[in-house]
Amino acid sequence: MAAAARHSTLDFLLSATADCNAVLKALQPIFQEQGMTETVHNWEDHGYLVTYIKKNGSFANLRIHPHGLVLVDLQSYSDDMKGREEVDQLLNKVEERMKELFHGNIKRVKRLPAILRGGVIDRYWPTADGRLVEYDIDEVVYDEDSPFQNIKILHSKQFGNILILSGDVNLAESDLAYTQAIMGSGKEDYTGKEVLILGGGDGGILYEIVKLKPKMVTMVEISFDKWPIIHINLSFLLMP
Repeated sequence: MAAAARHSTLDFLLSATADCNAVLKALQPIFQEQGMTETVHNWEDHGYLVTYIKKNGSFANLRIHPHGLVLVDLQSYSDDMKGREEVDQLLNKVEERMKELFHGNIKRVKRLPAILRGGVIDRYWPTADGRLVEYDIDEVVYDEDSPFQNIKILHSKQFGNILILSGDVNLAESDLAYTQAIMGSGKEDYTGKEVLILGGGDGGILYEIVKLKPKMVTMVEISFDKWPIIHINLSFLLMP
């Protein structure tokens, strides 16, 4: 199985315009000593794009904008400790050299944690408002298509089981407060009443509401067409 790609980034926002040629000359030796082949693209008013390619397939993009933004993107395919250390060392050298070159004229340096792309387990899931969240996923518990949606249950070390419907994060075991809020946070008395749950495929509301001694609970869920899905959903939020 091929190793997943690790995408590392390092950004510099300068307090003044950048001499693109000076930046390139300062950083060239760092990439060249790694045995990387260089290709330079330059535009009169839009700076430089420089690509560096290594024989093992790893590569780096150096984008130098004349208005004062310098971006480094590095993609590698070695996921062992040695490979990660080599990437960190290269980015450390770039950061040190940029600070030497611009002294106190760097407004911000930003290095994000590496993004793992193409891994066996997908850790990255978008929120409804367009943000990207990385979860500490360590296991795919369940993954199947119903006639209406894709159903995934992934296990997180921090949040427990997470229910994902057609790519949207729905609920996690740690979200008991959310379930209780839907039920009225203790303000509603369900004793002896007939209750209808529309949706609720994670089973959290059903699990909590039967504790309150209703007369009958009817649950309607579009994905209850196969028993394995029913079973895994109803057991999804069972708390120890």
